[in-house]
Amino acid sequence: MAARTDDTVELSVVIPTHQDAQCLAPTLRSLTRQTLDPERFEVVVIRDGGSPAGYAGIAGAADGIDLRLLEFPERRGRAAARNEAVRHTRAPLLLFLDADSYTSPQLLERHLAHHEVAGRPPVLLGRRDELSVAHVEAALDGKELTDVPRRRADGGGDLRFPHGEPPGPEWLRVGWLFSYTHNISLARDLFDRVGGFDERFGLRWGLEDIELFYRVHKHLGVTGLNFAYDDEARAYHLPHHRNIDRNWADFAANRELVAEPVIEWEFYGMLEVYDSVERIVHYRSAVTDCVRHGTCRIGPAVARLADRLPGPRVLWVGTGSAEADLPAEALTFDYGAPPGPTNHHLIGMNPPIAPGSLDSVVSVDFWRYLRWDDLCQFVNVAGQLAGEVRLVRTDDPGTAALPPGPAGLDYVRRALDAAFATDLTRVDGLGDVLTLRPLPVPSGQAGT
Repeated sequence: MAARTDDTVELSVVIPTHQDAQCLAPTLRSLTRQTLDPERFEVVVIRDGGSPAGYAGIAGAADGIDLRLLEFPERRGRAAARNEAVRHTRAPLLLFLDADSYTSPQLLERHLAHHEVAGRPPVLLGRRDELSVAHVEAALDGKELTDVPRRRADGGGDLRFPHGEPPGPEWLRVGWLFSYTHNISLARDLFDRVGGFDERFGLRWGLEDIELFYRVHKHLGVTGLNFAYDDEARAYHLPHHRNIDRNWADFAANRELVAEPVIEWEFYGMLEVYDSVERIVHYRSAVTDCVRHGTCRIGPAVARLADRLPGPRVLWVGTGSAEADLPAEALTFDYGAPPGPTNHHLIGMNPPIAPGSLDSVVSVDFWRYLRWDDLCQFVNVAGQLAGEVRLVRTDDPGTAALPPGPAGLDYVRRALDAAFATDLTRVDGLGDVLTLRPLPVPSGQAGT
């Protein structure tokens, strides 16, 4: 996307709209009351097809600020609309809002101030509180909103967070999960470097913003802190009609379109968003620990177990697969090797592997990092992929102290007896191996 430049414009606000003029008008009026000098920013609004009803005279709501109005004759979707709007921006910094993002007076100034300081995270997320119908009249009157509830239980708060408030700093390590385009800013050149929004989403709702900022996160490096949050950079979500059933159907279709076989996407959409965050952060830390301490080494397990397995079609979970002479039929979850067609960076909750296509699944120490619910899901899924699952507890897990010990391993065996035929054996030069073979599900008990 070729950028237009203008030395006097420092921030470009991008807003798509589709048949929500009743929201867009107060949002534009709120932008005329910013503490930031109007010569320092511009607003680019794009109407994404639909009926023009209600948009006549909409420019009057933006009196006094630099407004550019664009439109698609036919609807093309939010990704395409935002990309087109960005092509017409002039500033080096982009702020994405929605048509229903009624802004606090300090919003633009706080976004710009964040990016003016070198070394800060390249993406800034602002707060967005839900606005009830009770507060709409104040917004329509152009008042600053000071008494909006901050908790979800009171009908307000930021819906991205469990109780309406950020629960702690850990979530920023996977800030892309919260990167909705209703109040978020980044440099124009960074937007261009990752290719903008993916227009394959078309007219379906959801994920086009999350997917964009996941690519930003990857581009910047997943180990860095790439996202910041400013509670005072605040917008308010004006009420508008939603079709929740259709939205969730669109979300599911979009997730299938973009999800990669990596830990981040493995948990996103499977759980409440903050449960996903906790698991992603935990397992990324576990992978780092496993690689750093030399635990979970597949090579010794292959050398001592391969001739005991029922066949060569084995999924090996751990690190260091390059040390092993693996047959062509083998797959790996090797967290220390680059991902590829036969190596996924997954935990194993729902891997892209056909049921019954494997002879065995072998996890070398990494299963010891799993939370109990996730361990149960791992062995259940692995049992569907193969006729057996082997959990290896090596004698030398490096410098990382991994549970469980011998007594704990026997407890795991007994706990899984209800669903698996279990066999706990000692393999010289390797350690303990717990073998699990799924038991037939009794008639009438499926799903219990």
